[in-house]
Amino acid sequence: MALCRTYVASRSGKSGSRMSGSAVGDVSEHDRLGRFTEGNTEYRAKQRRLAEIAQSLAAEYDATPSQVRLMSIIARHMDDAERSRSAERRVKASNTVRRLLKELRREPEPEKLNAFDEYVKQRQQKAETL
Repeated sequence: MALCRTYVASRSGKSGSRMSGSAVGDVSEHDRLGRFTEGNTEYRAKQRRLAEIAQSLAAEYDATPSQVRLMSIIARHMDDAERSRSAERRVKASNTVRRLLKELRREPEPEKLNAFDEYVKQRQQKAETL
């Protein structure tokens, strides 16, 4: 969808451009000039998205209390990487996320045993009970 710009002259004599609002529309709760309308919920929606991302990170990583604060910053960058319009901004945000996630320890995975290890473990338990 192409964005339509309208050039306007203000009272001070300065000219500038304003968005016509055709690209933003009612979904993001902007008026025809591209300004936020009353009761806009985009702020709350972003806060919900950030909280969901932070919760999923907390479940996946074994973080210290100081790293929990870092997770909210990582969540902001992950949201920017997903939703930014500029490709440059998306790349910067995703590189920042990658760099910050290197500092966190992952939650240890449960030990997976293969069939032979399970057999040996069962034999040892039987031997101990006899």
